[in-house]
Amino acid sequence: MKFLSHYKAAIYSVLFVFLLSSCSKEFETETFENSSLVSVKIQGTQSVLSKANIEILDVQLRILEDETDPNAWVSLNTVNTGIHDLTEITDDHVITLVDFEEVPIGFIYNIKLVLGNQNTTVKNGLEYVLNIAPEYQNASINVIEKQLNANRLYDFLIEFNIDESISFSTEGEANLNPKMNTLLRRFELF
Repeated sequence: MKFLSHYKAAIYSVLFVFLLSSCSKEFETETFENSSLVSVKIQGTQSVLSKANIEILDVQLRILEDETDPNAWVSLNTVNTGIHDLTEITDDHVITLVDFEEVPIGFIYNIKLVLGNQNTTVKNGLEYVLNIAPEYQNASINVIEKQLNANRLYDFLIEFNIDESISFSTEGEANLNPKMNTLLRRFELF
């Protein structure tokens, strides 16, 4: 019987030492000392239209004051490019366009949604190709004017106002003049 109690004590001691040695006092976290994280989502508004198919090619941030400088715009890693029916993405639904991309700290002047040519809408059962005016150069730009600080997550929500963005001419053409609001939430990481 004494042998069994010594045996139990030895097993518990070995188990205790094993568990103690596998624990680490370090709490590993990734910090972003010279950068921040950016997330961009898009959402449509309630609409009288049946569909508003918008082709999204890219999301960009303007980081230089001189907009004509070729390095003024930085392209983000857009994960959900393609055609999205914004009438189905309303209320609590969003599409993530940029998912936690690391961006150097600095001042952000604008955010730009680069659109493709495959934009259509459906009204009263008829499908229309959306024409974008040449002055928009297939993009919609919103003013941000915010400083991105280190160790922060910046969550941009682009609200695409469908009914204000799409108009119909008397000739039966549908035109796209993107009207969007950008909401920004900032979270501290560490």
